[in-house]
Amino acid sequence: MIMTIYLKNIYKIRILILIIFFHNNLICTGLQTDKAQRIVSLAPHITEIICKLGANDRLVGRSTFCRFPPSVRKVESVGGYLNIDFEKIIRLKPDIILQFPNEENRQKFEQLGFKVEDLPNESIEDIIGSIQKVGRILRLENQAKILLKNIQDTLKMVSHNDVKMDKKLAAIFVVGRQPGSLNQLYLAGKNTYLNQIWEICGGVNAFEEVPLRYFSVSKEDFFKKSIDVILEFHPGWNSDTYRIRSEQQVWHVFNHLPAVKKKNILLFTEQFYLIPGPRITQVAIKFAEIIEKIIRVAND
Repeated sequence: MIMTIYLKNIYKIRILILIIFFHNNLICTGLQTDKAQRIVSLAPHITEIICKLGANDRLVGRSTFCRFPPSVRKVESVGGYLNIDFEKIIRLKPDIILQFPNEENRQKFEQLGFKVEDLPNESIEDIIGSIQKVGRILRLENQAKILLKNIQDTLKMVSHNDVKMDKKLAAIFVVGRQPGSLNQLYLAGKNTYLNQIWEICGGVNAFEEVPLRYFSVSKEDFFKKSIDVILEFHPGWNSDTYRIRSEQQVWHVFNHLPAVKKKNILLFTEQFYLIPGPRITQVAIKFAEIIEKIIRVAND
């Protein structure tokens, strides 16, 4: 009797060891059968990736700033980047939380027992990597491959690095300033998706020597530069014609700049320009159109 019980216990232990080994092996090889069914997204680019892959129905929570596609506005809001409603997220019981990298928030979520994944989007490489990662998390790898091919094909289509010009068009990318003035000017630098796309289209950053992704500049800095194009990105600004013209006028203090002389000052108020995700294809197409138009006018 004792021997029978002993053998049964040995058998159970062996089965348990096999189960643990199999489970751990799945984790180590990244082949877990579970897929995230309840997702909280804490950044607009992440929400757009999820929806582009066709997993809208898995979103149970989103940040206040996640507004595209319009259908996601029906999803429960869990606050913004700096004022997350942790209690609401606990009530939503997500399988996973996807966020723009933030170590403090990560630690809080993990202490609450949630699984968290970081999805950066500062560069084209970041965007591609994040799409691939979301595809794996959602078990939608094929859809992710299709989306990435579309992005890569578009970037290849707009690539004008082989276009012969006397010099590449030097641009600045204004991502912040005081309305109605040139105070508190912030530019996007060389290691950003905006600059990368501009370079693919055949341009160059007028401040390419600056190693920072985003940086402030003074008015004096512009007297040392030759800038062909001024591109400004101000989501939320009023986009009526009078407002746009008045904001373009503030640059006339730099009437020595080719961009000012030739009226190559463009203001964009659409949100997608500053949401680096699947819609970078639209940014690429617009940049290519701008460069092609300037070249065409110069050659007429």
